[in-house]
Amino acid sequence: MSIDTLILDMGGVVVWTKWENVTRAWHDLTGLAPDEITKRMVAGGAYPPFMRGEIDRIEFHRRMCDDLGLEQDAAALFETWSSAIEPNRDIDPLIAKLKGRVRLAIGSNTDELHNARGLEVQPALGLFDDFVLSFEIGALKPDAKFYHRALTQLGVRAEQCFFTDDRQNNVDAANAVGIRSVLFESPAQLESELTEIGIL
Repeated sequence: MSIDTLILDMGGVVVWTKWENVTRAWHDLTGLAPDEITKRMVAGGAYPPFMRGEIDRIEFHRRMCDDLGLEQDAAALFETWSSAIEPNRDIDPLIAKLKGRVRLAIGSNTDELHNARGLEVQPALGLFDDFVLSFEIGALKPDAKFYHRALTQLGVRAEQCFFTDDRQNNVDAANAVGIRSVLFESPAQLESELTEIGIL
């Protein structure tokens, strides 16, 4: 069965996730070191469940303030959080070239705020046919559930898909469920990979 569906991660591939934009702002408000902010975000009760869609943005605000000892109103916190997302313009020509050749899908660990900012700042996302988003399907990469739910949502078999992500553990997990996958390093490298398998 030939590959007809290309699944791209969003953060680190189609957009950049500039966490320093967030940690710098919250350092100024809390005095915490950026590394400590990152550690508390990853281990805390706000970020992971928000990415899995288990809590809404209001609960996310409450929990993040608790996790960081932060005093920031909801609107300001949402804007700070969203500021992490910036477009990766270097990949725009490749996405334009792929449009119409294969089905284009996003497969991303993300939340409603980051997804909305991505759609706002990166027009190339408008060329994608489908979006498989962790906060909508209730699973995070590299959990195998993410990939199985992605295949179900897209209505395809693993062997029909090609996946790329900027994290090796997510690539390994996709390969483990039968999806041909490579680590994303640059648009030129991805284009070379896609040329090698006959998509371009």
